[in-house]
Amino acid sequence: MNNNKNTSELILDTAQALVQEVGFNGFSYAHIAEKVGIRTASIHYHFPNKEDLGEALITRYHREFVATVAQIDTETQNSLEKIRRYIMIFSIPVDTYCTCLSVMLSSDLATLSEAVRERLAGFFTANLAWVERVLEQGRSDGQLHFQGSADVQAHKILASLQGAQLLARSFKDANRFTMIADSLLSALT
Repeated sequence: MNNNKNTSELILDTAQALVQEVGFNGFSYAHIAEKVGIRTASIHYHFPNKEDLGEALITRYHREFVATVAQIDTETQNSLEKIRRYIMIFSIPVDTYCTCLSVMLSSDLATLSEAVRERLAGFFTANLAWVERVLEQGRSDGQLHFQGSADVQAHKILASLQGAQLLARSFKDANRFTMIADSLLSALT
């Protein structure tokens, strides 16, 4: 076990990787225990049931998203660069033919607890609000050009990135993601 991380973080890291590979319903605590090198009782100590684990996963994922876009906002004022960097967040799991946690959780939505579904909706709301704000600012500054409302455009971007991940995974071809990502960027200039 890696001593640089605490057990609950190792459990969450492992669970997230499993969700991104096989979905929330595709693994058990035994799978996590085997990968982390602990007993399932240790997992239950930190996360009494799988719903608790799901809530912790999406809460952490949301927190990391907020920190990432705050960093993007700090590092650049260029709206096109912000959108490009946002798209890069979605490209990370594509290289291993996985999808982001939120896409896989959405696939299992019908079997998730109400609390996990609510947190997932909150995560998507945060994504859409940030993209919409960047689009509005970019259009106001003359950096971005698009038809219609920023709200609709934000939904198109998020849906396109999620679909691009799924296509890249289905075809085992990261270029499918890149093709869609590039067309999203060029449609804004």
